Amino acid sequence: MKSAALCAQLLLSLFAPSLFAADWSYAVRPGDTLSEIAHHYLKHPGDWARLQVLNEVKDPRRLTPGEKLRIPVDWLRQGAAMATAIHVRGDVVRVLAGAEQPLRAGDRLSVGEELRTGADSNASLRFFDGSRLLIAANSRITLARMKQYGNTGMADTAIRLHEGKLDSRVSRQQSPAARYRIESQALNLGVRGTEFRFGVAPNGPAHAEVLSGRVLAAGARGGAVVGLDAGYGTVSRADGGPSSARALAPPPRLAGLPDRVEHLPLRFAWAAGEGITRWRAQVFSEASDDILLLDDTFTEPSAKWPDLPDGRYRLRVHAVADDGLEGRNAEHVFVLAARPEAPLALAPAEGRAIRAQSVMLRWARPQGVSGFRLQLADSPKFDPLLVDESELSDVEYPVQVHDGEYYWRLASIADDGRQGPFSLAHRFSHVPPPSSPALEEPALEDDALQLRWPAGEPGQTFRLQLSPDAGFSSVLVNEQLSAPSFRLEREFLGRSVFVRVQTIDSDGVAGPYSAPQQIEVPSSLPAWPLLFVPLILAL
Repeated sequence: MKSAALCAQLLLSLFAPSLFAADWSYAVRPGDTLSEIAHHYLKHPGDWARLQVLNEVKDPRRLTPGEKLRIPVDWLRQGAAMATAIHVRGDVVRVLAGAEQPLRAGDRLSVGEELRTGADSNASLRFFDGSRLLIAANSRITLARMKQYGNTGMADTAIRLHEGKLDSRVSRQQSPAARYRIESQALNLGVRGTEFRFGVAPNGPAHAEVLSGRVLAAGARGGAVVGLDAGYGTVSRADGGPSSARALAPPPRLAGLPDRVEHLPLRFAWAAGEGITRWRAQVFSEASDDILLLDDTFTEPSAKWPDLPDGRYRLRVHAVADDGLEGRNAEHVFVLAARPEAPLALAPAEGRAIRAQSVMLRWARPQGVSGFRLQLADSPKFDPLLVDESELSDVEYPVQVHDGEYYWRLASIADDGRQGPFSLAHRFSHVPPPSSPALEEPALEDDALQLRWPAGEPGQTFRLQLSPDAGFSSVLVNEQLSAPSFRLEREFLGRSVFVRVQTIDSDGVAGPYSAPQQIEVPSSLPAWPLLFVPLILAL
């Protein structure tokens, strides 16, 4: 009961500050006088006398350094605070009194302004007290209250989230008047120094996740108060109140992700947690959490983006539950060094088997590139190197190869001499042409002479040629055959002919012809079985 009462009292102090006006404590510094303090902090500098009475100060000109003075908050100078846009990406507009204009980094924002972010857009704001607000894509907010208490550093800030998502990093608030609140149609949040996320779906539930510190959540129409510590969140119920505190999903494991990325598109993959079906992945500048560059939700445990400038970045990933509650963050710092981009390989085609011993490697020429580096190896580890040319200006290079697999890769060299990353390895192989078939002894079948040779591999065909001379200067027969045989018809009776055969692979590459063999064809068919064997001569 005491805990619930304390939560309710604290929530009232966060959302109804006028009900809890109290004293601000000022630590006296050497040389301070009550008059100077009043002039610096109070609405009415002449109230230094009241300050003297309140604090029972004997000598307003002689204060003890370190002494604490009580100053009622109502006496403090108050005024409108401003927010500053410190980073803007994409389509972000500010709206005041119905007038729209693009938001730019460095713009100063006043109370009542509305901000809208488009698709693939975001903006980061800094408030008077140093608190930061990151407005994600497709969001709409109103700066409902921005009040500062003179030079005390205290600020009273309220943001109305109509739809979308926010990431807040709230500076530790100085009591008693400093407050930071986010309001929505479903939930209201009050904090005094914490880091949390808040999201409101169009016509749907709101959800809040606390990453550090503590947040108090209440329904927009009142009701129960839920305290959220770091690692817990809440989702608005159908009746408008917050659900009980729920532990956030653990951070994904990003072990094994590369520290250096040299190729685009940008790809990252991580282990899927049990029962998780959605993830939100973001890329920030390593220099600042205010600079969000990429932000998407994925249904697989991986993220892919087409482009990003070279630089140092922080990848942030967390799970997303079915009701929208987002989990704890996992982060990984990486360097992207993908420029100048490697040339696109053109020939030979990836994985192609090549018969010729001379191969021409060809590639495209990217813009802004003055030269190339080429490496060739017979191992995917590129050790040892068969070719390492670092001063190529042309877009082709001939290499001599032998039987086996080969790997090659390219890097571009910019005009300033800077070499970019190597491309992924490309592979081709050199295979020998099909061997020439060995002719078997001919056989007499059905009053004709049948020539045969061994069958080839699946898909292979054969070319047979007959010629009256060993040099095949003229050809009597030139046929491509699918079967390893040929029928020598009666028209060749009494003639002397030479025969040779070659194998043709399924890709059309032909091997060498077999050595020509001479056949003395007798004029009488019955004599063939006796005369043919000794008349076949290998030349």
